[in-house]
Amino acid sequence: MSRHARRMFRWLTAALFILTVAAIAFATFGAFDAIHKAGNDPITRKAIENGYAIHIALGSATVLAMLLLPIVAWRGHLGPTNLKWSGALATLGIIQAILGSGESVPALGLLHGLVAVAIVVVTGALAHRTW
Repeated sequence: MSRHARRMFRWLTAALFILTVAAIAFATFGAFDAIHKAGNDPITRKAIENGYAIHIALGSATVLAMLLLPIVAWRGHLGPTNLKWSGALATLGIIQAILGSGESVPALGLLHGLVAVAIVVVTGALAHRTW
């Protein structure tokens, strides 16, 4: 079990890093897409949401994988360090999901971006450590 869990943990950390970077890239796409669609005219909420659809889907998949990571570390007996880091990452994922749903408070968007940076750092460090 541990060998398979270690392999799964390794691939999950790499996938999380890639998913996180992709989600950030598509958030940027959503912002630029909204500006492009607006031109000099008003833009609808639906048009803005369409530009962020991939970001939202990737973000949801990323948070689900983050929640899976500590389970793999725990069930695979991968040690307290992996368990702590993956638990911290899962916590950041939950916080990120909450912040991402708080569109009625624009300041939360700033925190959403900063937590994304923290997630990139943690996933990158964890992936580097496991590989």
